[in-house]
Amino acid sequence: MPVKKTLLSLFLLSLFLSQPSPVFAQPGTVSSDTVDGVFSKVEIEASFPGGYEGWAKFLQKNLKADTPVKKGAKAGTYTVIVQFVVDREGNVTDLKALTHHGFGMEEEVLRVLNKSPKWSPAQQEGKLVRAYRKQPVTFVVVEEEKKRKNKND
Repeated sequence: MPVKKTLLSLFLLSLFLSQPSPVFAQPGTVSSDTVDGVFSKVEIEASFPGGYEGWAKFLQKNLKADTPVKKGAKAGTYTVIVQFVVDREGNVTDLKALTHHGFGMEEEVLRVLNKSPKWSPAQQEGKLVRAYRKQPVTFVVVEEEKKRKNKND
C-alpha cells in the first residue's frame, strides 16, 4: 500500500532553488515604489537573520513539513508564496498568502512566519524602510511503497 510522506531534504533543496531574486530600485525613485509608505522595490531587501542557512534552520525547527500529508494532499510539488511587510525594526507584519493550494500549507507557513525572529530591515538610500517581501516555501509530497517484512527475514 502506498504511503504518503513529505520529503524534507527535497523540500529544503527546493527552498534554496526558489529564493526570489532581489529587485533593486534606482536611487531617486523612492516615491514611485511605495504603497501607503511601504516599499515594493528597494536597494537592499529585508533578510532573515543568518541568510538562507538561518532561514533553512528556522524552517527545519519550526515548520510542520508533514502538514499537507496529514491534510490529504496528493503527491506533488506545492510552492506556497506568502507576502508580508518587514518594518523598520525588523518585525514581520501584514502576512498574506498569495497562493491557495489548501491542505493547510499556507496556514502553516503563515504560522511559522508569525513565530519568526526579527528580520534585518530593507534599506533605501541608506535608510531603514518598511518593505514588502514575498517568500516562497516549497512542500514536496511523495508516495512510497511501504516495505513488507518477510516472516523469514
